[in-house]
Amino acid sequence: MRFLIDENIFPNITSYLRSLGHDVKSIQEEGLFRITDDKIVHMAKDEDRTIITFDKHFGNVIKYPPSDTAGIIHIRIHPPLLHDVITAIGNLLKKYESPTFSGKLIVLSKNGYRIR
Repeated sequence: MRFLIDENIFPNITSYLRSLGHDVKSIQEEGLFRITDDKIVHMAKDEDRTIITFDKHFGNVIKYPPSDTAGIIHIRIHPPLLHDVITAIGNLLKKYESPTFSGKLIVLSKNGYRIR
């Protein structure tokens, strides 16, 4: 899968996804600090990448309709402990049956996920 990692995501998560063989682009690594959410969505669309973020604004399905994206994974794990986040992402990737997250908003929690 192809992911775009928002700047608020731990670099270890980027490394973890790459270790699983995914194509991952990181806003931090690209030096695009303080890029707007709209620009992130456009970049992800242009490159067919699923956004992974802690940013609750991406959960606004009116402003960012999932059907217009290659998918959004909104992580809602509090506190956002690295181990819990990596475990939740790993479980999502193991359990999700489709080969893509395109057009979906996945809200990821410590105990599972829901799809909108």
